[in-house]
Amino acid sequence: MTNLCHHPENVPALDLPNTILEKIGTLTLTEYLGHGFSNHHWRLTTENHCYIWRQFGPTPPGANRANERLALTHLQAFTWAPKLVIDSSEGILFEAALETSPRGEISSTQRQQLIQAIITLWQQQIPLSQMDYPKLIRHYASLASTIDTKPVSQLMDIAHRWKTDQFCVIHQDIHIDNLVMTDTGFLLIDWEYAVIGNPWIDAIALDRMLSLTQDEKNLIQQHLPDLEIKHPWQAMHQWLNQLDQLWFAAQKAKLVVE
Repeated sequence: MTNLCHHPENVPALDLPNTILEKIGTLTLTEYLGHGFSNHHWRLTTENHCYIWRQFGPTPPGANRANERLALTHLQAFTWAPKLVIDSSEGILFEAALETSPRGEISSTQRQQLIQAIITLWQQQIPLSQMDYPKLIRHYASLASTIDTKPVSQLMDIAHRWKTDQFCVIHQDIHIDNLVMTDTGFLLIDWEYAVIGNPWIDAIALDRMLSLTQDEKNLIQQHLPDLEIKHPWQAMHQWLNQLDQLWFAAQKAKLVVE
């Protein structure tokens, strides 16, 4: 849903809260990583540490900052979850190692680590709010008032069939720009869409990014609910593509209004 983009020619001014500066000390290097539709990201380096500062902008449609904070708090024991340093109303500061892999490239080890991390995430018991997908779709459609009603009806029809008792904790925004590569693995960032929801959404996101092998799909599908449809991978790819299109239309309309 969000997409972290690099815009080095249009870097905003870095205005860190005093609480951040007091905590981390003197900066030796600041690097603007880019932004999605609402949040800016910087890498902040001191003499002994490296951090990422995620500065909040307007909350995008479907995002939930309370869920983000709750998910991160419960996932601190995992190497792939950002280690919180400061959680403030202006944003989140977390520890990060310097990237050692070229951006956009995932090693075979990181690939397997990511798949296992998402399976592990689905097994966590975190009291996040549960996603009401029909309500979400109606919300997006109401924001994007010019959207074609046929895909909205198709999205609603499929979402109404899902069994909510098979939902679990999901990230719901997995893509390459939400991974920070490190020498030991990766950090999965941007948890503002984390929710109790349909894990097929994370599975399709992994397939989009990694082009999963059949063996990897078979492994992942052992942890997914039975959608009781033919060709579930193909069907869910189509569903998520339509939802993304609706989200982009809703976000565009929201930005125009604001």
